[in-house]
Amino acid sequence: GDGYKVSGGLHGVGVSVVNALSERLVAEVRRDGKLYRQEFSRGVPQTDVEVVGEADDTGTTISFMPDAEIFEELDLSTQTLVQRLRETAFLTKGLRIALVDEREGEDRHEFYAEGGIRDFVAYVNEAKEPVHKHIVYFEGENADGAIEVAMQWNTSYVESVFSFANNINTHEGGTHLSGFRAALTGTLNRYAREKGLLKEKEDNLEGEDVREGLAAVISVKLRNPQFEGQTKTKLGNPPIESLVKQVVNLKLAQFLEENPQDARQIVVKVISAQRARQAARKARELTRRKSALESMSLPGKLADCSIKDPEAAELFIVEGDSAGGSAKMGRDRTYQAILPLRGKIINSEKNRINKVLSNNEIQAMITAIGTSLGDEFDIAKLRYHKVIVMTDADVDGSHIRTLILTFLYRQMPELIERGHIYIAVPPLYKVKLGNQEFYFEKDAQLEELLVRERVGDLEIFSHGGEPLKLTEARWSRFVRALVEFEGWLGRLRADFGAGPADFMVTHRLVASEFGSIGALDDAVIAAVDNGYALSIRDRAEGSIEVKVIETETSAATHVTVPAGLVASPIYANLRKAYAKLVEVVGTPPYTLAAGKKRRIAQTFAELRGEALELAKEGLQLSRFKGLGEMNEEQLWETTMDPQKRLLIRVDVEDASAADRLFSTLMGDQVEPRRAFIEANARDVRFLDV
Repeated sequence: GDGYKVSGGLHGVGVSVVNALSERLVAEVRRDGKLYRQEFSRGVPQTDVEVVGEADDTGTTISFMPDAEIFEELDLSTQTLVQRLRETAFLTKGLRIALVDEREGEDRHEFYAEGGIRDFVAYVNEAKEPVHKHIVYFEGENADGAIEVAMQWNTSYVESVFSFANNINTHEGGTHLSGFRAALTGTLNRYAREKGLLKEKEDNLEGEDVREGLAAVISVKLRNPQFEGQTKTKLGNPPIESLVKQVVNLKLAQFLEENPQDARQIVVKVISAQRARQAARKARELTRRKSALESMSLPGKLADCSIKDPEAAELFIVEGDSAGGSAKMGRDRTYQAILPLRGKIINSEKNRINKVLSNNEIQAMITAIGTSLGDEFDIAKLRYHKVIVMTDADVDGSHIRTLILTFLYRQMPELIERGHIYIAVPPLYKVKLGNQEFYFEKDAQLEELLVRERVGDLEIFSHGGEPLKLTEARWSRFVRALVEFEGWLGRLRADFGAGPADFMVTHRLVASEFGSIGALDDAVIAAVDNGYALSIRDRAEGSIEVKVIETETSAATHVTVPAGLVASPIYANLRKAYAKLVEVVGTPPYTLAAGKKRRIAQTFAELRGEALELAKEGLQLSRFKGLGEMNEEQLWETTMDPQKRLLIRVDVEDASAADRLFSTLMGDQVEPRRAFIEANARDVRFLDV
């Protein structure tokens, strides 16, 4: 029917694949006033299609359980679904999509883009400063298909162009993208010449000039899409290129004529980009001439490997000369090359390419990697198939790593797309236990060792409870319950403020049904057991004014608890999580004992921290702040030996989200960065500075 005029499906898969990979799948279809249902197991029907009820609407519901015999990890990623559904809402103007995660409470996301791909461009440009006020938007169609384009230039120096065919993200472009690029360059050249903004003797604008700082979305719909390859990342329909050229030439020229102020700002921007490109070309030529005089065109600081096969070769980009020296001494010279970088490299998000290319550390990276960049980028010249960024495990190291990744993402994205970029994970800790030495990259690994070897020796004396042995099994249950508790507490803080939320937890009021007026007397009585006198002063405007007086010190604190807090599902879940913790480790406060040693913990979180600190006593524990603190043997053993090291490959799953994130965190605009930090700070549990 008309609902399937266009689609992305070519191979008849989709729900069939989900069915085959599901332990159980239930399909329910509502049509013609009836509800039809069929069940499957691992692709095999378990029932016939049955009428199981009546329906007053139409639609399809698919419920499935991934097969545990196939998948090691059964948890669905909410973030992956959010990215795809957001994209779909942008591409289908007026479509409203709801995603509800019922696994822990009700985490609800709604997606609706009244402006369609206009809103998509605004989303991409949210952390950037637009060059012109109006988002350019137009559409057109013929017998071959339909095209929709939205675009707006910003003051950044990077291109953010996203192309789609039948709502499928064509990461590698195709005929629709090539048609758009050709028409964009031609139209802006004609307009700039006609208006005298580009002089007769001046060179024409090139493609990279007109695309600098451009955020654009090209979406085409066609009946018979021809994709190159099974992954459908490149469109191959020749007629669509002509349609895109025709529509962009006509409609963009029309926009420029009708919006002279916007047009002038756009042309001034792209001419500025042209001049920067010409300066960058001179800088590249200078770099090449300089390189030709140095050690076979390679930077002097590079300690190259002896093997000439790029597939077997690795390049470590190392922070600092000291660590670089240790890495050179500790490496396997056969296939591992070392490039030390001195200091922080230039931020390629904030600076034009000509300035970026004048940076010595950037020049060294470009020359060592071998591919060049921009229009001259050639993947066949890649000298190492593993490029490994190795920085310190502190804040400065994270910043340097981010600067390197920003440069690679903006100027050599194909290296990331092809899986050539990795991050080394050096250890944070060295632990000596008897005659054994252990290295750990994460706090969680150190905690695992402490629990296995030491925590079992501890006893907990809880408030009014019997002493408990802190066994490995009890610790595991405790930590799981604590993570759940802190998650709900974080959400309560976000919705109602840290003051009321922390007050309720600190004074252990979550132990009683505080939301029920009938249960307030119980809360008052329970408080006495906890060492407090509790009074309810009034309930102005639906809120509850609570005063707490500590029995021993007579110190008084009071807070207004919003009625919405105690009535919220989040608070109800927090109470359940609190009850789980009490079941496992008793009621706070606690005394921890290990032989004659004692520690006091007032809260669940303190109990975890104090237990670990007590378990560390007597251990030979070293914390590495920098790579330079390790000698060559340690660096090889922990970070460079392929048999033992941990590498993280850098991937980009959602290009628009990645583009926006780099712009937010590394760009010029302060407000979006502040908003991002404020929005995400509550999700950070442990911040190591």
